[in-house]
Amino acid sequence: MTDSSDAAVPNASITITNKQTGAVRTASTNEVGSYGIPTVQAGLYSLRISKDGFRTAVQDNVDIAVNSTARVDLALQVGHIAEPVNVDATAALLQTDRAEVKAEITAKQLTDLPVTNGRNYQSLFITIPGITPPSTPHSVPSNPSRAMSFSTSGNNTASNNTRIDGASATNVWLPHIASYVPALESIENVNVVTNTFDAEQGLAGGASVNVTIR
Repeated sequence: MTDSSDAAVPNASITITNKQTGAVRTASTNEVGSYGIPTVQAGLYSLRISKDGFRTAVQDNVDIAVNSTARVDLALQVGHIAEPVNVDATAALLQTDRAEVKAEITAKQLTDLPVTNGRNYQSLFITIPGITPPSTPHSVPSNPSRAMSFSTSGNNTASNNTRIDGASATNVWLPHIASYVPALESIENVNVVTNTFDAEQGLAGGASVNVTIR
């Protein structure tokens, strides 16, 4: 966070508000004007920054996606705190904070696209570069959830890892498929990392699949 002369603004108050749920998170900038709010739920947010002697800065419609880092840098202007400066959020053209290769399957895609194989969200992985067409292995008694198997970037099918709301859902006896497949209507977002994993993307050498429930 900086002022109009590009000098760092420490101890500024940061408030983010989830526009869907109304949940509020707060933070403060450090001595170099940086701030961070970890483990933020996916959704649209309004960001508010205030400090005595500066106009309050507000950026609306900040889109936070699953397994991503959102950077919002605003320049505070000298003035009365009651004079807000509103900024409309724009989509970032490039991902500059992480090096991973990933794809997103949104709730709208799950609703609008034809989902085959028992309306299993995994069948849409065919749209992601580097993933082979998913197939349903084993019998119903062995694989009652009808989870699908797929290879990512030429890796073994057992090298994928699926997390549902952060909890790993890999079968112990059949490690190449997920142990549970959520109902299509219950899914908010599916994030699939296929290359250049960050440190937190453990247990995967092929695809790291992160499913968020509504």
